[in-house]
Amino acid sequence: PSVSISLVPLSSQPGPGHLLCSIMDFYPAEIQVRWFQGQQELSGHVVATDVVPNGDWTYVTAVL
Repeated sequence: PSVSISLVPLSSQPGPGHLLCSIMDFYPAEIQVRWFQGQQELSGHVVATDVVPNGDWTYVTAVL
């Protein structure tokens, strides 16, 4: 699999924006992505896209 993390600015609000984690080319489709700040898991504002077939037996998803 390949993973990239990028900053997505919020155009409607001032501030640093959100982190976007893109996970590509993984198999099997079951995957768990978790965000941490220090030792604390962040779960309240985490949004994930559906796991989507990539067309070559691998999958992609994104977590914001």
